[in-house]
Amino acid sequence: MSELSIRTRNRRALAAGRAHDHRERKHPRDHRVALWLGLGTLLGLVAVVVGGMIVGNRVYAQATAAKSSLEQALPLASTFRDQILSGDAAAARATVAQLAALTADARSQTDDRLWKSLEWLPVIGDDLHAIRVASQVSDDLATAVVAPAAGLNLDALRPVDGAVDIAAVTGMQAMVAGASAALDHADDDLAALDRSDLIPQLDGALTQLSDAVAAARPLFAGANEIIGVLPAALGADAPRNYLLVFQNNAESRSTGGIPAAFALVTADGGRLSVAQQASSADFYNERSTPIIDLDPGLEALFGDKVGRWIMDATMSPDFSESVDILRAYWAESFGTTVDAVVSFDPVALSYLLEATGPVDVPAGGGVVTISSDNAVQVLLHDAYNRFDQEQQDAFFAATARAVFDALMSGGASPQAIFERLTRAIDENRLMYSPASEEEARLIGDSKLSGGLPETNEDRTLVGVYVNDYTAAKMDYFMQLDITAVSTQCTAPDSPTFTTTATLTNTITREQVPGLSMSVDPPRFFQRGDVATYLVFYGPAGSTFTGATVDGKRVHGTVAEHLGRGAVKVAVRNGPTQTHTVTATFTGAEGPYGAFDLRHTPMVRPVGVQLTAEGCE
Repeated sequence: MSELSIRTRNRRALAAGRAHDHRERKHPRDHRVALWLGLGTLLGLVAVVVGGMIVGNRVYAQATAAKSSLEQALPLASTFRDQILSGDAAAARATVAQLAALTADARSQTDDRLWKSLEWLPVIGDDLHAIRVASQVSDDLATAVVAPAAGLNLDALRPVDGAVDIAAVTGMQAMVAGASAALDHADDDLAALDRSDLIPQLDGALTQLSDAVAAARPLFAGANEIIGVLPAALGADAPRNYLLVFQNNAESRSTGGIPAAFALVTADGGRLSVAQQASSADFYNERSTPIIDLDPGLEALFGDKVGRWIMDATMSPDFSESVDILRAYWAESFGTTVDAVVSFDPVALSYLLEATGPVDVPAGGGVVTISSDNAVQVLLHDAYNRFDQEQQDAFFAATARAVFDALMSGGASPQAIFERLTRAIDENRLMYSPASEEEARLIGDSKLSGGLPETNEDRTLVGVYVNDYTAAKMDYFMQLDITAVSTQCTAPDSPTFTTTATLTNTITREQVPGLSMSVDPPRFFQRGDVATYLVFYGPAGSTFTGATVDGKRVHGTVAEHLGRGAVKVAVRNGPTQTHTVTATFTGAEGPYGAFDLRHTPMVRPVGVQLTAEGCE
């Protein structure tokens, strides 16, 4: 590769990293912003700068016209959003026609020969080029994303008599795939801009534009993944059996928590039904040897218990490894064919209850009402204080069935359900192991797959994973905060990646006596203490170089797993105690995409701060 090509590649990586840094600092809810709301932000961005650029009378006139068109388009984006959400499709189509005409005019004003010829001028050329690209992005999104969305009728996803209309779902696939591709293309165009010499106002506007596109991408990427697999997943071609695994975050494992409850769901012609339910006690645990052969790196980090106890099957950060183990357990105990595996957690379930409303669950001779507000507390804490082991299993099974019935009743808004599922995917709380190679290609190594990318070309991913070894339900009280720093832009030939996890036990000594023995049994540790394995992964091809706990060097358990350097460090937190663990990795020479991080989805929101030095 030539020196110029390397510089070009690195510049694009820097720009992509900069855009990514802005994305990561947003609250997770920002990533679920509907595109038409995001477009309302981005349509007015260029106008901030265009009107102030005076490059000859003609260009100034063009800039003024573009500014006028964009300013008129701005309120139409909000109008369109309201019309879509209210179901007024005819009015939405009329609004889109106006909006598209205005963005097309703004594009035409900045896309002629004179404007392009001035982009070669010193000082102002880069600014003019950036304005033209931003105008094109606005128009492309208006025509390729918002306009098709006017014909999108999510009510077609609403179950009728317990079944979903497969034909209606299939009709949505092309639109959603096109919208997702358009957003990816817009993000690439903006990342490719050289912003090093832009005037501050324009650079700021482009930052907001990049953020708006970045906020919309997860929504449509998630939509593409869900809608893309949905017809086949609903049994359009043949009946399917799904193993639903509910991970309990109160006892953490890498991809969520212990797999405590299971359900076998059958899909046939759009109709779904619960065929069987089970708990972790229904499987042969404490076996002498793993149920299947384990990856050597996985076993080196976590031991062979990953395959000897079903509760430890989710210790791998790669969901596909856990799926192989879970499938083997299910086949051994029940023999039922499993086509695909879905993982969910109680926090994600609370999101769905925002859409369905509360459900009543029979429990202990009475009824417990579970809502989006209390689901996490009831399922991850109160149930262990209120019920014995047998009642707990029955309660969790009844809750799963009640929420399933609420979803299939058709009473919940499909838009609301879809938004909650998208949020769950974005937070790594919903994962899907596909039933076919076609589905696997569509999902790739996205968050829905629960897999880690094999290279760093698209994303430079580091990971922090929490695995409890207290044998208790005390992670309900744990707070995790993470910072990660990369030098991939300042030292691309030998970058370093430093990840710091701060883990805090929020329970107080005064609260400990009130905990039930189900929540905090004194098996191995003093009551109130939480023992945790923090497991750090570097990027693909990286090598572990060192770790500290509260600033003091530790050795940890070091291994290579999933093509990455990894280290496991044990910490023990008493009530109100905090420990800070830092791990450092060195990367090999090669292309590095936008800096990213994946972590265990905890009960409490995880604080994340990413820094790619020199990428801004």
